[in-house]
Amino acid sequence: MKEHVHSGTYTNTLERLVKEMEDTQRLDELQKQLQEDIRQGRGIKSPIRIGDQDSTDDEDGLLEEHREFLKKFSVTIDAIPDHHPGEEIFNFLNSGKIFNQYTLDLRDSGFIGQSAVEKLILKSGKTDQIFLTTQGFLTSAYHYVQCPIPVLKWLFRMMSVHTDCIVSVQILSTLMEITIRNDTFSDSPVWPWIPSLSDIAAVFFNMGIDFRSLFPLENLQPDFNEDNLVSETQMTLGGKGSEDSSCKPIFSTLPETNILNVVKFLGLCTSIHPEGYQDREIMLLILMLFKMSLEKQLKQIPLVDFQSLLINLMKNIRDWNTKVPELCLAINELSSHPHNLLWLVQLVPNWTSRGRQLRQCLSLVIISKLLDEKHEDIPNANNLQISVLHRYLVQMKPSDLLKKMVLKKRAEQPNGTIDDSLHLELEKQAYYLTYILLHLVGEVSCSHSFSSGQRKHFVHLCGALEKHVKCDIREDARLFYRTKVKDLVARIHGKWQEIIQNCRPTQGQLHDFWVPDS
Repeated sequence: MKEHVHSGTYTNTLERLVKEMEDTQRLDELQKQLQEDIRQGRGIKSPIRIGDQDSTDDEDGLLEEHREFLKKFSVTIDAIPDHHPGEEIFNFLNSGKIFNQYTLDLRDSGFIGQSAVEKLILKSGKTDQIFLTTQGFLTSAYHYVQCPIPVLKWLFRMMSVHTDCIVSVQILSTLMEITIRNDTFSDSPVWPWIPSLSDIAAVFFNMGIDFRSLFPLENLQPDFNEDNLVSETQMTLGGKGSEDSSCKPIFSTLPETNILNVVKFLGLCTSIHPEGYQDREIMLLILMLFKMSLEKQLKQIPLVDFQSLLINLMKNIRDWNTKVPELCLAINELSSHPHNLLWLVQLVPNWTSRGRQLRQCLSLVIISKLLDEKHEDIPNANNLQISVLHRYLVQMKPSDLLKKMVLKKRAEQPNGTIDDSLHLELEKQAYYLTYILLHLVGEVSCSHSFSSGQRKHFVHLCGALEKHVKCDIREDARLFYRTKVKDLVARIHGKWQEIIQNCRPTQGQLHDFWVPDS
């Protein structure tokens, strides 16, 4: 049997095997015909080569019965992808619209040097300024005195935009060391400098993120707009940079290092200065981080620094109980794709009490949205959350979700009918939605503490899961997505059985109850 090698890997599909079998049969026929022609002395006729462009469609194509065979036994395995689809957040063609590493000049910031090191740096060109910075001159200059804000802003912007990853990391190290030392000056009447919301928005906007992606919700907007952001940033650059930086983009690929360096520095700032941002600003920063995390090219990158920053931001919210429902409703609007919304839930750190609370409440809000339910107030008590979850679980029958999709699609069709291929596609979508909903169910039921009073709620949940979801799934060897959903049902059911048997788990057992793997 022949092997088909493509890009260094072996593939041998059912369709190829059938095609090879037909080719072999035709070769045998040609061989017999050739031997017969030679025996009768008619010579060799022009042979028909297998796969030749002159061969007829009937010879090159598969026979109808073979096509029916392939259709009957084809396996659908990609209906439920393992990863969320993501979105295109960064537009590299727009990177460098405000400034770049060649237009950032400390001499344009209005800063007047006092010490010998400051005067040396201000006398140097742009390239030498970066060299002196990365070689420790700035660190030594501000070892015992406060670093001026223009210098810190210049470092922050240069770190975000420098195309050399090593230089960007060195600037981050310098910036963090200076910031930590500034914080140790206990006799200083002012807090150490941290970038404002507009400073943060400016560097991400300059990386190529559209302003509407930075602040995607109309009812949650900062005190500045895009024009203000660009003009105010250019003013601090001495009015320079826009005409030079608009020549060509500064990034051709995702600036992963620059993004993570900015996030790491913000993590430090929110740690040493918890009161540096107001609750509204923190809300906008959290939404900005969530929206950025949907970038397609960030899907394969561990966003540990994002989560560390989220922990600090959530911890720094003063009126937490009031902001949780607002935050859940806002995050719920960041994407329309169910799998993207699940990703946002799983991005929330679940090893802090506020993180677990946000994950649970956000999951309930998203479930309500995906089931087209009218939004209700989010219950804070775990018992009430589980009770609401039971009501939602009853509506997660794959067949019921499919019926809703079919009715909606029929209303969109001119003749009001749906063919088999479209019906199969809708079934895939229904099971995909069920899969996402079940993961969200697991997030809500992952309570950080359990009591004997909650045991009955989990017993009811187990019954509803069996009756309304598991018993509704008819497995088929060709429809792998059904098996994938049923496997998830079994895992959730098993975790709930553990909870029922261990009503009062120890703290060390908490994270073993539910570990989402989507």
